[in-house]
Amino acid sequence: MKKLKPLFFPTILVLVFGLMLSCAKSSEDNINDGVANTNENLADTLEDNNDTAVDLENTLNGGGGSSNSSSDEAPKNVVFSKTILDPDAKLSGDYEESASDVIKTSGGDYVVVGTSISWEWPMPNNMDDILIVKLDGTSGNVIWNKKIHLRNFDRATSVVEDKDGNYVLTGFTSKDDANKSDVFFGKVDPQGKVLIKKAIKITKNYDGGYSISKTADGGFIIGGEAGSSHNEDFMMLKVDQNGNKQWWKKFSDKPDNSAYDAIEASDGNFYLVGKKRIVDRYEDIRIIKTNSKGKKIWDKTYGGDKEDIGEGIIESENNTFVVVAGTFSYGKGGVMLMKINSLGKVIWQKNYGGDKFGGLRVYDGNSVSGRHLTKTPNGGFLVSGTKGVFKTDSSGSLLWNYSGVWGAFSARQAVDGSVIIAGPGASGGTGDLYVVKIK
Repeated sequence: MKKLKPLFFPTILVLVFGLMLSCAKSSEDNINDGVANTNENLADTLEDNNDTAVDLENTLNGGGGSSNSSSDEAPKNVVFSKTILDPDAKLSGDYEESASDVIKTSGGDYVVVGTSISWEWPMPNNMDDILIVKLDGTSGNVIWNKKIHLRNFDRATSVVEDKDGNYVLTGFTSKDDANKSDVFFGKVDPQGKVLIKKAIKITKNYDGGYSISKTADGGFIIGGEAGSSHNEDFMMLKVDQNGNKQWWKKFSDKPDNSAYDAIEASDGNFYLVGKKRIVDRYEDIRIIKTNSKGKKIWDKTYGGDKEDIGEGIIESENNTFVVVAGTFSYGKGGVMLMKINSLGKVIWQKNYGGDKFGGLRVYDGNSVSGRHLTKTPNGGFLVSGTKGVFKTDSSGSLLWNYSGVWGAFSARQAVDGSVIIAGPGASGGTGDLYVVKIK
């Protein structure tokens, strides 16, 4: 017995350790089975609740989005479709309403800006008024519908939400709508109260803003035109949070130049995109890069042997940029996406030609939007134009094309894959503003 004693305790330890491993394995199996069952239930929940699928998948994956997000799927359903009249209208034909831009607010609702034109005769002193409408993000019902009147002819082209939740817009304001106009700047609070409305003079002639974007210092950069009617120059205007002019730059060249979009890049430089008149080749895309004070760094043109007009620009990744343009050089009234680096060198160019996609800009003076390109939550690009909306991936490859609307002057995609679209509609001899949400 004494000879066996040295083996007794090791044997007991081995048996106890084995029992512990067995129990641990059993517990691990039970936990894994529970996790598997939980994941199956979550998968069922995700499948049954499309509205929350992306958020739940991101949570399960540690916040990282899936490359096969539902936002890459072509929209099939109309969530809501709304026709919106001037708040003073009794009948559809009393005013001509159109939308230039739409945003989703931090509270989940939508804000649309545009113009309402009166058909009253003799003409009233507010022939054109700015229209701003807030809609419920779920139902599309109008929360409030306001007009902003400053002069006889007021038009909004672009809107952003500031850090305080107010809605800041730009456009054109004029007394006679002939040869003189100023940049419009306005601010409206979330309840629809107009906080600021002002005219910002750049020259003594025809000035206006096509786009407004936020800047890192809490102010805004406005892209537009300045000069005589049909003899404009590229213009960029830097203002503070209340629309006070800090500085502006005008880039003179051949007749008929306009900047339709302006942004501040992550490195503090500015980019403007628009058109430049080339007499023997109609018009070319023009892009100007400046430093943080508006001093020109480079000025380049792009395009073929026909009309090509730069419409919008957004920053992509690693200080690269994507530009959208209407083109007749690369398709019959088609659309072009072009990616460039910070030196203006083309990285890639994709053309979406033919009547299927249509052109971008409706050639109607200053009543159109200056923003037709937005970046989607999963890194793709959403383009809206006269014949609908289409989405590409980050390389410009077409994912889907939605042609169920006409005159999509602005569109934006949310994380859940839904797309909000705004533009003018058709109603007899006049147009009514429309807003459509698809998914």
